[in-house]
Amino acid sequence: MGFEAEWRDLVPDDGIGVAVARPGREIWTGGDDLLFPACSISKHVAAFGTLRLVADGTIELDADVNDYLTTWRLPGEGTVTVRQVLAHTAGLTKNWFPGYAVGEPVPSMLQILRGEPPANTPPVRRELPPGTEFRYSGSHYAVLQQLLTDVTGSPFDTLTAALVLDPVGMTTSSFNQHFPYGHEHRAARGRTGGVPVPGGWHTQPEMAGAGLWSTPADLVRLEREILRATVGESALLPADLAAQMVTPQVPGGFGLGTELGEGCFGHTGQNTGFSCFSFVWPASGTAVAVMMNTDDRLDLLRALVDLAARHYGTR
Repeated sequence: MGFEAEWRDLVPDDGIGVAVARPGREIWTGGDDLLFPACSISKHVAAFGTLRLVADGTIELDADVNDYLTTWRLPGEGTVTVRQVLAHTAGLTKNWFPGYAVGEPVPSMLQILRGEPPANTPPVRRELPPGTEFRYSGSHYAVLQQLLTDVTGSPFDTLTAALVLDPVGMTTSSFNQHFPYGHEHRAARGRTGGVPVPGGWHTQPEMAGAGLWSTPADLVRLEREILRATVGESALLPADLAAQMVTPQVPGGFGLGTELGEGCFGHTGQNTGFSCFSFVWPASGTAVAVMMNTDDRLDLLRALVDLAARHYGTR
């Protein structure tokens, strides 16, 4: 049996979506035909869009982020570059963004960056010497989101649709936080600690770090495009930038918006009530994405990654 059959043996209930993209084949999907929050896989998507702006000369990877930020300035000592923000090596405040429940006031990005009410996270600032170590934090992508909107003058959800979602063919994905309300019949309802999330999900104004809504099929489309880019076969991203995307920027760290595993690359994610992963194994050219409506079955996600690796990690 292949992954497409065996994953069912590991999954005890509903609320899961699966997709497999193999070379020369249509994307196979299993599980529930739902829309899920892509959680931190949002960072992977935002990084791809950022690198497209690097490719056309709008942004320089090794420029100071404060050269681009106009509505807010990153406080603290030392130069922080776009590359460091993408790779979580800028030493910024350690933040995980829980989002905002239905009925709660939702802060602006400037309130989030400043740590002002109603933001539920501390202010974003430099805490470690930039470039010295890997420190995973949503703060990096909060800065990136503001930078991209300042540079382009476009709302983040509109910008990423133009740079990534539309050209990659991610037709059922959006960073717009109203998106699930327009597709309530397909929007997954999250569970945390076995209890339903009130209202089904949280709003994530920190879109670059955690705000994408998507499907497993759309996520493997992105992985397949990045893989094509690494071998010079993508019209969207040059091979040199794709190579940097999948190369550790410091020992033991990420690439540019990309989590690196044994023989694979992609990203994992967890929001309040949801968890997911999306990886591609270059040896076989196969991408697998799994999205779940629970945040307390990381053991299951790890088991599914291991299962996919056994089937697709080698030719």
